Amino acid sequence: MRFDLKHFLISFIALNLFSIFAQSGAVKVIDKALDIDTVDETVSYLVKSAAEAEQNCDKRVLYAFAGSVQEQASLYSAASASFAKAASISVDQETVNAFILKKEAKASEKIVYSMLKKTSSILVLDAVRCSLNAGESKTAMNYLNSSVRNSKDEKIQAKIKLYEVWAALCDAQEEKDIEEPVALLKAYSSMSSMKSVMPSVLFTLWYINDDSEAAQALKKKYPSSPEANVVTGVTSLMPTPFWFFVPRKGNAIEYANDTKASSISAENGSSKKQTKAETSATSDKVKRQQVGLFGNKENAESMVSRLKEKGFNAYIEEEKRPSGNIYFIVVVNENDKGTIGMQLKTAGFDCYPIF
Repeated sequence: MRFDLKHFLISFIALNLFSIFAQSGAVKVIDKALDIDTVDETVSYLVKSAAEAEQNCDKRVLYAFAGSVQEQASLYSAASASFAKAASISVDQETVNAFILKKEAKASEKIVYSMLKKTSSILVLDAVRCSLNAGESKTAMNYLNSSVRNSKDEKIQAKIKLYEVWAALCDAQEEKDIEEPVALLKAYSSMSSMKSVMPSVLFTLWYINDDSEAAQALKKKYPSSPEANVVTGVTSLMPTPFWFFVPRKGNAIEYANDTKASSISAENGSSKKQTKAETSATSDKVKRQQVGLFGNKENAESMVSRLKEKGFNAYIEEEKRPSGNIYFIVVVNENDKGTIGMQLKTAGFDCYPIF
């Protein structure tokens, strides 16, 4: 059998890259991070390690993973910043492309691999998504107006269009403010170039405009999607702040508070940090349940009135964001038994815990 020098060299380089990378700082840091008990300590350790890392690959991976953990813990502003930092760090793409993950790789190696495979454009879009969840539409648009617009990837361009609409919805104060976003979404719903984000397009149309045609298209064309499951009541809508910002018509979300349903999972994350973030919602650290977040105080007062009619002692907290926008947060204090969240959902209100 003829010796194939080229094949041998490629295999040798790939295997040695794995061996070198397996001993890299990022793998060691994530190994330790997975054993830390609290999310706050985990994030602090990851961010500190990222800042101190000598290799760009390690820095990028650690900032990206920190962003994933922060997003799972609903620390959206911090997650956005971490993803943006990761996106700004250049890496040797040839080294990334040559890296091969073994089937028997441990959890930390798989995380490093998945974070390293994220392009700068994807990391920027991660930052945009988290900014939108934090209600920071201006920050989201700043990221969208970066070099990510130069991407030739059709899926990246589709997400840019979707996120631009979502940013506009974040700023909507009244029903008339959603007219232009709705028109854009309807146009996108017939474009083949938007196929990769079509479930999100249709879901948004249904959610904000009570669009029955969009709901039917979602159930027919994408029956297994998380969005279709929310429409049909199989799962409940994950109560991220973004959906509190958006005005909506009618009763499109009537199934979203089914307490027997599970939430839509986030796009990122794979480690046991997800379990920690999810289970912490039932711990004694929960101080309040957020039931709404509004840019208009009258809408917040209306929500408080509805809650009080149902027997909940709701009130409003004001929060000024770095963008200068003031939001009015409707909250209900948690009780000693930690059951207010369940009571709110049973009464038909979306909520999520504040720690």
